Amino acid sequence: MWLGADRALLSNKNDVKSWLPDTYQETATFEWYRKHFESDMFILASWEGCTLDSPKLELLSRRLALELQRPEDDPYRFFKSVITGKQVVDQLVTSQGLTREQAIERLRGFLVGQDGQQTCLVLIIDPKAEERWESHFHGNPRKKFLHAVVESVYTAAKEICDIKPEQLHLGGPPVDNVAIDVEGQRSLVRLAIVCGVVGAVMAWWCLRSWILTLVVFSTGVYSAGLSMILVWLTGTDMNAILLTMPALVYVAAVSGAIHLANYYRDTVRTHMSWGLPDPTVGAPGKALRSAFLPLFLATFTTAFGLASLAVSELVPIQTFGIYSAAGILVSFLFLCLYVPSMLQEWPIPEIARSRQTFKFDPGRWAGWKKVGDFIIGRPNWVVAGCVVLMLIGAIGATRIQTSVKLMRLFSPEATIIRDYAWLEEKLGPLVPMEVVIKVDRDKAKLDLLDQMKLVSEVQRAIKQLPDVGSVIAAPTFARPLPSQAGLIEKRTWIVQLRRHREDLRDYWSEEGNTELWRVSARVKALTDLDYGNFVEDIRRQVEPILAKYRSQGVDGISAVYTGLVPLVYKAQHSLLNGLLTGFAGDLVIIAIALMFVMRDWSAGLLLGFASVFPIAIVFGVMGLLGIVVDVGTVMTPAVALGVTVDDAIHFMLWCRHGQERGLSRADSIRFAYSDCAQAIYQSWGVIGLGLSAFALSSFTPTQRFGYLMFAMLTASSFGNLVLLPALLASPLANFFWKSGERIAARKRSRGEVHHAPDLHPHLVADRGEEPAEELVGVGAGSEALEFLGLPTERGAGAGKVSPRHGSASRRPDRNQLPRRPR
Repeated sequence: MWLGADRALLSNKNDVKSWLPDTYQETATFEWYRKHFESDMFILASWEGCTLDSPKLELLSRRLALELQRPEDDPYRFFKSVITGKQVVDQLVTSQGLTREQAIERLRGFLVGQDGQQTCLVLIIDPKAEERWESHFHGNPRKKFLHAVVESVYTAAKEICDIKPEQLHLGGPPVDNVAIDVEGQRSLVRLAIVCGVVGAVMAWWCLRSWILTLVVFSTGVYSAGLSMILVWLTGTDMNAILLTMPALVYVAAVSGAIHLANYYRDTVRTHMSWGLPDPTVGAPGKALRSAFLPLFLATFTTAFGLASLAVSELVPIQTFGIYSAAGILVSFLFLCLYVPSMLQEWPIPEIARSRQTFKFDPGRWAGWKKVGDFIIGRPNWVVAGCVVLMLIGAIGATRIQTSVKLMRLFSPEATIIRDYAWLEEKLGPLVPMEVVIKVDRDKAKLDLLDQMKLVSEVQRAIKQLPDVGSVIAAPTFARPLPSQAGLIEKRTWIVQLRRHREDLRDYWSEEGNTELWRVSARVKALTDLDYGNFVEDIRRQVEPILAKYRSQGVDGISAVYTGLVPLVYKAQHSLLNGLLTGFAGDLVIIAIALMFVMRDWSAGLLLGFASVFPIAIVFGVMGLLGIVVDVGTVMTPAVALGVTVDDAIHFMLWCRHGQERGLSRADSIRFAYSDCAQAIYQSWGVIGLGLSAFALSSFTPTQRFGYLMFAMLTASSFGNLVLLPALLASPLANFFWKSGERIAARKRSRGEVHHAPDLHPHLVADRGEEPAEELVGVGAGSEALEFLGLPTERGAGAGKVSPRHGSASRRPDRNQLPRRPR
């Protein structure tokens, strides 16, 4: 198991450009662009004092240029070219006839800073380098290509120029991907420690037994390991989002193990009340049988909620949903086999002793009854208040904004944020928005000089936008365009352009009979620029120019808009659409499933209403406060819905149990309330507090997932303890109770209502006159007689209802069961 988990961790790889599926037009367009212009795989490096006349810049560039002389099959031949701002300035002066000032002005905001002195080093990665690397190391997951590339730059700077890593500022897509890997891996270590501590503490708090705590803790650890083995066996690479999956599975497994351990404790206690010689005999199996249905429902609803994330169009969220759902299911199977086996091999008879109760223990608080009475006595007011809160939340939800911007993935203290802030301040914006002008040579009838004039006009128009820091195109690196050139001058200019075509390969390409001209606009990475509006602003600048040429009889010209900006814009829309579609579809299917389980259509509607409450409240507050929905936020509704539905199903089933025992509507709700309050509290403690550990991550999506899960589960617990009981006590639930009465009547007529031993001895009893002595085990009935070898009368009528104890039981002869003095 540890080998598989280790291999899964080593496969951690992140490429933001691969987050959208290949079926998207935007993705296909970007791949077409990359086929013609490969310069998006670059590393930009600079430091304080890196000026056009800096000796260290020259030394470092020469040292890295030596890498280009390595043999073709050398895996450490990373770079295709090494360029400095000084080299480009000198080239423009000597080859294109510009003055030094003209050359610096053209490169200002790109390779030269606004002060005209600060510059940088640009390393273009060889497209074949990664293939050579993987082939040489045979796909060894411990040898990561981009990590080695970035590390080689840090090493060269330290060895040659004595520039420390904290002094060297790097940017570019490879640096981004490595930073995501590092932050995600660092988050996993923190999460593993904190989640382990929280899980162990909550297990002990709920069980008060160190042996059971060890069993529960080991269940969570093994389940998390098995979930990672699934990733390894299926050949899927881990990513920064998927790294949170093991912690999620761990917390869910710990929660299930705590519930099963509680059933075991109550079974042993019931066996002791029957006077069995060894109360642990058969207890693990009986506990599993009693716990199987609620555990299965919890697993199914949580796994289904996670699986609904597979409808998301963002690849990391798809994989998170699929593997988290699979991990939850595998942990359920492991839980059902491992925990009973451990308890069978190492029984714990002393677990039946009275629990040590602390002054602060909300799960065993006797005041739950008063809270329930208050809600049941004023259901309409409570429901109306919750509806008002939901309406306010709905208004806030309409203001929700989404973002998948790369820089939002990191905390403000992250190294990459500091580097980008420094580079954008000293040099200029770094995020590219690409426009490719396509000119059909046969249809357009434009020579190269006219085409360059068209590109230059587009370049100037885009540069007028206030959010654009710099615009780079072929005219940036060419000789000045002649304004009114004669035939000889024009031909001379075109010959010079063709002679230097290799120098323009990053901005001038061709596809068949079509010339491709790249115009690259740069915007800042650390701003809240609306990418959707920005893309439209670019179109409004470019299309009128093309329309003007077409009006002059020039056909065969068009523009393609691509780059990271349109990809991010598409991803943001996919994020919101996936959030709404996944949650709505998940809720509808679970509600329909509950209608079949409860045999009542109104049960699904009541469940749906209660389940929407926490989502509406939390996302409404996010919209009102302007908190942006990101890739970490979009995962929370699926997980929270699973837990909410699990608790709600338990509550509604216990209402039905009370109704089958002959209790009134109010007493049935009290019966369910007294039983489910502690379970809901424990679920909140284990899952809510366990997942809140994610908030300590330095990786922003993981951090956002943590504190939103805590908020969501807190709102969910409020909904299940306040809104749901009020709904069931209000006229809105009339159909639910009428249907339940018909089902209970049919069961009683067929003799199907059996009163098994009550495995929930924490029920809160009404105050009143108490008997001198009490049967141990609240519902010790026919199963106890059968277990003791005493005669039973199966099929008899339902026993007398005891409103003081909130349950009905078929009572045997009191002399046949052990007694305990009060």
